[in-house]
Amino acid sequence: MDLLSKVAMLKETAGFDFDTDLFVGLLASLVGRQHAIVTVDNDMYLDFTEKMILLIASNIFGFTTTSVMCAPGTTTEEFANSILITSESVPGSFSPLPSALFDKAAEYPWNGSRTDVNQQPGMLTQQQRGFNSHGQRFSNLVVIRNLDQSSNYVQAQLLEILRTKKLVTSKGLFITPPSFLVIPLLSKGNMRLHLFPYLLDHFFISHSYEPSNVDESGTEFGKWTPPISLPPMTLQCLFSVKDIDALSSIATSVCISADIRRYMHDIMVFLRMHRAIRGGISARASRDFELLIRCLCPLHGIGFATPSIVVIAARKTYSHRITISSPEDDRSVLYGSETEALSKFIQHWTPDIVLDDVLDTVPVPM
Repeated sequence: MDLLSKVAMLKETAGFDFDTDLFVGLLASLVGRQHAIVTVDNDMYLDFTEKMILLIASNIFGFTTTSVMCAPGTTTEEFANSILITSESVPGSFSPLPSALFDKAAEYPWNGSRTDVNQQPGMLTQQQRGFNSHGQRFSNLVVIRNLDQSSNYVQAQLLEILRTKKLVTSKGLFITPPSFLVIPLLSKGNMRLHLFPYLLDHFFISHSYEPSNVDESGTEFGKWTPPISLPPMTLQCLFSVKDIDALSSIATSVCISADIRRYMHDIMVFLRMHRAIRGGISARASRDFELLIRCLCPLHGIGFATPSIVVIAARKTYSHRITISSPEDDRSVLYGSETEALSKFIQHWTPDIVLDDVLDTVPVPM
């Protein structure tokens, strides 16, 4: 059964038509144990996109969620408190998994152990659910709005959380859960202007989302309209953590042939040497490039990397990490090139155009 058929089953069971590309992007990040950036071309899509992400996390993965709104005056203490959830906001147990999803497809590849539909869920204590003595802990998914408007201190604090997987506050030490996903939701044009390059480099992929049928007010014309606020008691796990772990295990055994590996290497070299890119490409980005290829293969039901998956991974991995150079940085200035002429040359380049240029130049293995 192909990926689209499996997603269609999830949509039918969940009861809403979520965006397939957005779901696959979140799932690939979870399989790789990494974090993702979601961008929109128009600010009027921000609210709709946030609701879609929260619905997928809550109604498909059974994740607890938090939405954070940053501002220029947001302090590190305010930010730390906003990304934590309290025990009162989370139900004592999750609703069990309906069996209909897996009864329809015996060959479903991620068929790890799941909750028995006949089992009565027991109430867990506060400590068993990961809360500290103050009744706080990390949620599984954090959506951050306006991160580009936050101060350098807040961005540095977030970078420390991503690096160390823990947060130290006056109320104690908080450890991120095994399934933990941070998603900054940003306007596409502001992403590289106001965020640390080191922070951007710690995000696995970037996904540009645009609703297919949104009117001028930002609402969808379809039959299903997402709620303004998600009720905390409707957590349901249609895609369990063990399912994600099974995909992660398959990803480690994906075969990357010598020709495909050379193709990947050529893309990395061409990006590093491209005259429109400032600072080249980091080693972390190259590692994430291969990791994303491995994560995408089992999602497409194959155990080997293909050129088409490599192209998808390159666009998702590098687009938010590319910084366009300035005329003064161009090496031809050393040999007498005029800055004005270089400005006209540089102004036409964007990260997406650079990626198109590189992918069109590098020969594809046959």
